[in-house]
Amino acid sequence: MIKTFKIIYLVAILPIFLFSACEKDGDNIIPKIKALNKEFSISGFVLGDTVEQYFDGVKMREYYGQVRLSTAFQNQLAFVKDEINMELKRKSTGETIYRQTFNINDKQNIVPKFYFDGKQFSKSYTYPNPEGDEYIANFYVEPSGGSTYVDINIDVLEYYYDSTKADPLVVVNTTTIPIAANVKPGEWTSYLKVQVPMVSPQQSGTELYPIVVVRDAKTKDYYVNKNRDESTINMEVPYDGVSPGKVQSVFLNRKTGEANKLFLEVFDLVQLFPR
Repeated sequence: MIKTFKIIYLVAILPIFLFSACEKDGDNIIPKIKALNKEFSISGFVLGDTVEQYFDGVKMREYYGQVRLSTAFQNQLAFVKDEINMELKRKSTGETIYRQTFNINDKQNIVPKFYFDGKQFSKSYTYPNPEGDEYIANFYVEPSGGSTYVDINIDVLEYYYDSTKADPLVVVNTTTIPIAANVKPGEWTSYLKVQVPMVSPQQSGTELYPIVVVRDAKTKDYYVNKNRDESTINMEVPYDGVSPGKVQSVFLNRKTGEANKLFLEVFDLVQLFPR
């Protein structure tokens, strides 16, 4: 999530603002641009505390969750002097956790990818190697989505198709295989083994399909809008005899979208920080 603030001269929103002179009583009120570098980039992941970005003491953005530039104009740095100083700060304390200086002669202005867990600023997110064919995963539930403890399970759906129905996928049976129970928001779980979903059909003419779902640990309702599909995590589960080992680190954030409807934002940090 990125919150954008009004800025004066460091990042271009529209080229016209960069190259047009603006005068008041004969004096320029917009600093003259000496150079424009279109190779600025920043990427990483933030949780636990919001990170604020400053250029030469001017607050530019806030970062939480995935850090990335969302528009073409955000990858531009406008130099009004030979150097620009960038700082990343913890919002809760104002502490500077990272500094970098960009020079007007640099071909690229790249902030190395980083991971900030609310306390420590690191060059990467670290995770163990898979062992054999074992699947392991850990989970982080963002507390801003609510204080509800959650359960994370594999649900193996036994279903058949009926094209005459409004929802043609007819589920006749669900087998639940636990992965994580009573996950506390705001804390990473330990790495947990993801079991192979060994299930046999209970009816003829049906198929089996495993999904990973999140439920309220107390009520057992689906976590997002009490809806199975909206509470499903896009993560891989092992299959007997054919799956190599895998590690997954899943960040979950229940957010409010359009018309105040909830949706589930999901990131696998192992994919965001490949080795």
